[in-house]
Amino acid sequence: MEPSIVAAYDAYVWRGEHCDLVSGLYDSPPVTLAEAASRIPEIRAAYDDTEWLDEDSLKKLQQRLAVLCKRLGCMTPGVKHTIGRLGEGAVEAAHQSANLGGPAFILNKAATAVRIVGIANENGIASAAYFCVADYDEVQPELTHVRTPLMGHEGNVISVPVPQGYEHSPVSALPLPSSDWYEDAQDSIREGYRPLFKSVEGPARAILEERLEQALSLTRWAFFNSSTLGEWALRILGRLFNVEGRLGLPLFSASDPELRKLLARGFEMLLRPEVRKTFLASHRKAGEIITASGFRRGVGDRDGEYVPFFYECVNADCHRARTRLTYSERGNRAVLQGECPSCGERVEIEISRSDPDLSDVAVNLSPRVDSRQFALDAVIPVVCHVGGPGEAAYYAQVIPAATAMGAPFPSFVRYPRMFFNTPWSESLARTLAEQDVPVLHGRELFRTLGRINKFRKKKRHDEMNAAVAELGSLIRS
Repeated sequence: MEPSIVAAYDAYVWRGEHCDLVSGLYDSPPVTLAEAASRIPEIRAAYDDTEWLDEDSLKKLQQRLAVLCKRLGCMTPGVKHTIGRLGEGAVEAAHQSANLGGPAFILNKAATAVRIVGIANENGIASAAYFCVADYDEVQPELTHVRTPLMGHEGNVISVPVPQGYEHSPVSALPLPSSDWYEDAQDSIREGYRPLFKSVEGPARAILEERLEQALSLTRWAFFNSSTLGEWALRILGRLFNVEGRLGLPLFSASDPELRKLLARGFEMLLRPEVRKTFLASHRKAGEIITASGFRRGVGDRDGEYVPFFYECVNADCHRARTRLTYSERGNRAVLQGECPSCGERVEIEISRSDPDLSDVAVNLSPRVDSRQFALDAVIPVVCHVGGPGEAAYYAQVIPAATAMGAPFPSFVRYPRMFFNTPWSESLARTLAEQDVPVLHGRELFRTLGRINKFRKKKRHDEMNAAVAELGSLIRS
């Protein structure tokens, strides 16, 4: 199988390879966080030169974010301050809603966005960060299942049950199970950690046990104050980011009806005939370039039936089942059609081709992976997007489309994913080493990490990148 286009992006950032390919697909992406910060003024100014951003919608969005963050229990002074500054240029991080709030690397995304803003502010560049929660994604194992630490290679699997009739629903509609389910899940987490903590003695063990209980108290508070999986994840992230972490990071819930009314404008612009034609052609061309270069694209071709959003069925028994629509034309009208996967009812939305108006159905529309950023950019001047490998893959086809359309678009930064050493992993490594089994934990690993940190502090970035490359080779060896 061909490597993902993300491999080319990584090679460009770390080793300066595939320059022409990556520069064309990602619009010469920034290599450092400081470089991303330096581009903010230029990208923010681009919004003023087009009709893409609507200032009135931005004001409504800021008002709505204040209401949502207060409702979620994370409206700190820092969050309030950030909401007021989003119009200066927004650095965005995003992730799906998931069981127990999701994997730990979500925190890396949030911290990276805040750090870019910090670097910008240090250099007199105004900006603010926010976090988009994609709570519109359809129920799927990667969102309802989570693994917590357990002795063994499989981990402790905790699954939110999916009731009959919710198989095609977004996670923002999936009801939380009973309190008994939560208590059982909580007990299984404790049981999984107990043998791991045995490798630690004295006060250090007591501290770890206290930290586990603190984490469980947070998820427990969020669980008993939520009714859906989407809301549970929002409350966990909101408190982690802003009460525990004090990042001042507003949460944007993409399933909120009032926010969806604002996002509809971006969808309408994508449906305009010339914009639609340019988007489809550029998206297809970018995919062909990726394939011809020997890499695997993030998403397939978008044909003439492509519609930049899904429709959620309004029938009560369908629980907002996500419906894929197709595009066709009928005279001077555009017709968007689909069939609900739950009830089988036909959906037909007829709009003007030249001046699309989705206001009547806006609350029932959710973005697709290649339209989400455009919809957000119509209400927030996003100047930088912090993403992971999945986003890096499909942005390679979206950024060229934005360039061809003349639409302002954020620079892309793949966040650094941090991993953490633990007392039990060190103990296990020693056991394996005693049996002559090669392990990563060792003098060479920590020596390399020390060099990376030293070069970072001294701002010797070329040497730091070389040490990071050495670390990668060490891990793969």
